[in-house]
Amino acid sequence: MSPEVRTFRAASMAEALALVKRELGPEAVILGTRDLTGERMPPWARKLRVEISAAPPGVASPAPRVRATRRPLAAEPAPAPLPPTGAPPRPDVPEQLYPYYVELIKREVAHQLAEHLVRQVSQQLTLDQPAGEEAIRAALRQQVERWLPAACGLDIPAGKHHRVALVGPPGAGKTTTLAKLAAEHKLRQGRRVGLLSLDAHRLDAAAQLRRFAELLEVPCWTAQTIADVKTALEAARDLDLLLIDTPGIGPRDQGRFARVASLLRAARPDETHLVTPASLAPGVQTRLAQGFAPLGASRLILTRLDEVVGIGVVLNIVDQLKLGVSYLTTGQNVPQDLQVAGPRALAEILVPAHP
Repeated sequence: MSPEVRTFRAASMAEALALVKRELGPEAVILGTRDLTGERMPPWARKLRVEISAAPPGVASPAPRVRATRRPLAAEPAPAPLPPTGAPPRPDVPEQLYPYYVELIKREVAHQLAEHLVRQVSQQLTLDQPAGEEAIRAALRQQVERWLPAACGLDIPAGKHHRVALVGPPGAGKTTTLAKLAAEHKLRQGRRVGLLSLDAHRLDAAAQLRRFAELLEVPCWTAQTIADVKTALEAARDLDLLLIDTPGIGPRDQGRFARVASLLRAARPDETHLVTPASLAPGVQTRLAQGFAPLGASRLILTRLDEVVGIGVVLNIVDQLKLGVSYLTTGQNVPQDLQVAGPRALAEILVPAHP
């Protein structure tokens, strides 16, 4: 490892990024991340869960730079043309569509995926007569929407009791996301909502969920055994929506995984969403999706979009994991920092009508 490269460890990705910014500055270069959950650590370091390798500005790396300010989840301005030294590989697309390929790259869409989407547009449009920018952007949004798997929030049938479970690694933001969903469906959609915590390992998690429940004036149960789960289900049978929180599970924590799996089987959720930070490295994302598949995780909730450089990373994660994205979160505010992430919504964010 280069002597310029430094390693930072912290309890969460946000804390690790803050250390990088403080020590190396807001333009530091992220060279890699590692999930320390399950690693053998000395007693004094067992709360450290994330490791980031970073270097001062100027160290060559394909990784994104740490930004000093939070990027809002909204249509981004038109990117400036790439300089010759940083230009992406020249794709096999018509000259007229090349600027749109570059725009996708600047928003962090992977090169091959960006080329695929633009080539699909070239087949859709008649380019012997130049198409206008509005028509090209509309066609590109349509291709992104078609490419993304169908997923749009929670599928709650009218007049029926519905159960939704959130699973994921430690520190992904499951409990806060659960509170956002509860607030959204009670306050904005007028549903009868209840909360169920299966996290008996962290007392603060159950306490946090109870505080949210008190603020929202909704019932809340904590279950440590299958009998507790059945009691809570019976008490919640008249609710429209029961949101189920689970403990964070590391990839090597087989004992806790088996326990959560047994409790979830007893809870019989209608939907199970994998909650994972969008800022994690691609390899980590893949391992998480594979690890949580046995729990029935069939959709994604991507958190910490404010920590990534471009919204295009969402497409890369979907391309890698082959799961639809139901929600995006951009911060800790309840319920404001939550957005439904159906194909149309993502396409409109990625390809704004007026850059």
